[in-house]
Amino acid sequence: MEEEFSDVMSDADFEIFRHKLATISTEGKEVMAKLGVSTPLRSEDSGTGIYTSRGDMAAAAAGVYFHALTGQLPIKYTLKRWIDEPTVGIDDGDIFFSTDPIYGATHTPDQIVFMPVQSNGLLVGWVSAVAHQSEVGALEPGLSARAPNSFSDGLRLIPQKIGSNLELREDLVQSFGNMTRVPDEQVLDIKARVAACTRMRERLNSLIEDIGREEFIGALRRCVDDGRIQTQRRLREFNDGTYRSTVFIDGVGGDMGLQRVHCAVTKRDDRISVSLEGTSPQNPFAFNAYETMPLAALANPFFSYLLSDVPPSIGLLDQIDLDVPDGTILSASADAAVSCSLWPTFLLQVAAHICLTKMAFDSDHRDKLSAPQSANAVGGFGVGVNQHGLMAADLYVDPVNGSGGGARPDADGVDVFTGIWGNYMDTNDSEEVEIRGPYIKLYSRIARDAHGFGKFRGGSGQDTAYLAHKVPDVLMHGTMGFGTKFPVGPGIFGGYAGNTTPGAYITGSNAKELMENGEWQAPESTANLIEDQLLTGDYTFDYATYPTQMFTDGAVWMMIGAGGGGYGDALERDPEAVISDLRAGYTSERAVREIYQVVFDSKSFRIDMQETQKKREAAREQRKSLGKPFEEFMKTWANSSPPQHALEYFGDWPGEIS
Repeated sequence: MEEEFSDVMSDADFEIFRHKLATISTEGKEVMAKLGVSTPLRSEDSGTGIYTSRGDMAAAAAGVYFHALTGQLPIKYTLKRWIDEPTVGIDDGDIFFSTDPIYGATHTPDQIVFMPVQSNGLLVGWVSAVAHQSEVGALEPGLSARAPNSFSDGLRLIPQKIGSNLELREDLVQSFGNMTRVPDEQVLDIKARVAACTRMRERLNSLIEDIGREEFIGALRRCVDDGRIQTQRRLREFNDGTYRSTVFIDGVGGDMGLQRVHCAVTKRDDRISVSLEGTSPQNPFAFNAYETMPLAALANPFFSYLLSDVPPSIGLLDQIDLDVPDGTILSASADAAVSCSLWPTFLLQVAAHICLTKMAFDSDHRDKLSAPQSANAVGGFGVGVNQHGLMAADLYVDPVNGSGGGARPDADGVDVFTGIWGNYMDTNDSEEVEIRGPYIKLYSRIARDAHGFGKFRGGSGQDTAYLAHKVPDVLMHGTMGFGTKFPVGPGIFGGYAGNTTPGAYITGSNAKELMENGEWQAPESTANLIEDQLLTGDYTFDYATYPTQMFTDGAVWMMIGAGGGGYGDALERDPEAVISDLRAGYTSERAVREIYQVVFDSKSFRIDMQETQKKREAAREQRKSLGKPFEEFMKTWANSSPPQHALEYFGDWPGEIS
């Protein structure tokens, strides 16, 4: 029936219809944000989608597209498993819920509510609302980077019915909450997702009444088909070829060690094949993803960049053939821990982004390319009794949602842009943090020297410190991520990578005493806080993923968002732009003089253009003097290797890639 009615609507009416779907999905996302409790929902680190009766994504709200894409899988599972099951079935007003990554969710915290849309007893579509949940009862609060297997990942529910006739089964919902450390948040956030789906369902029912049932069914299918047609047309405009990128990380969750994602994008006519051959094997911790994730992870580089002017649907990915070898960190076994599955997929997004940028460079679509965002987005969690005597859990979204954007061919990256996995989300509201959490923001800045230097610099991330506040006993705090030793956001065409993001915290600080006495002065940056020892206490510097710590009142922890990669040679950057960043506090004097080679007066900020030109020419000559013939370079390079202990999780070094 979908194909039968896919062409009954005029082109003009179809564009209006598709715009209405985008508006409806966006409204659903906003409802979820307004009614949700935990920070990921309220910051719109979420996705909402509208699907055909077969479960194919036809439209989605701007934001985290892979949330909407992974919403397909539990719908398709439900259609296959439950539609003819007498004890379950699919009826108008049913409410379904899923958290198991094997059946669609990216990891257990990304929980999916989905509902059927029916017209006169006929199934015509689906809606879903997906968002990260701050606490899911895993081995550690929030996310467990140290989880050894899937049984330590927290709440795992296959797609199942949790309500009928628009009413939730309260016994089931309360049971889900009982499996977590903060039951009330789990229960209320499920209801926020249901409200989002209910609103979208109501809007779609009104739309069906306006345009007709058959027209609605056909137009949903046309959204998918048109996405595929537009993608075919776009791909034909690029040169055929193979484009490669390899990205490395310095940790696997429960330990430090090297792993890599190798991505090769081959474009032929109107199809793309993506090979992940050479990617490291799954590790014994939680930095793994199931094979359902890689295709969905490609959504952001495709939907938000290469195909940013094409309305999102699963049709945009129909032209991709994906080859993922078994047993890698992106195709882990069913019993592998995947609590932190997003982090290896961040690597894939960076690698794929670089490949697509290379492909698009020699085309009329250079406006759609950029250097990548950084994958070393470090998240954190805090769980404890707050100042109101209530158990609270939260995810620190500032350093991840507040990452910098990659530099563009004609402009700098956006400061405090968004997380690498989406194109629209927000950071914590400081007042809400204080009201709900057992901690407050001590300060928040745009990070200094945290962007990739270049002709156009990457965007800077957010530099934030938190203070354990009015904690009656202890606060459980930990982090997850990588980027301790080196960044994972390469520059492109000569641009520098962004910053590193190690862990750092202070126990036994005098921050609250200074605040009570009116003596606290927020530092210009975390670097300033550390270098000048502005607080007393024990300073600890750690791996980006450090295990759960028991903090008492007054503890301080610092988290820096990752900066986007730079674009082009830093020696070609406009000196006026360099000094403008210095004045704003985004760039240090050291970077101005040593990286950008700009000569200026530190008091007046006046630039000596003539001396700057001379200094830059000298820097170029110095670069040339360091060059070697390729054969000579390879004699050393081919025999180089990281220390053996760093290769424990890497796989074969250097490994054969065809």
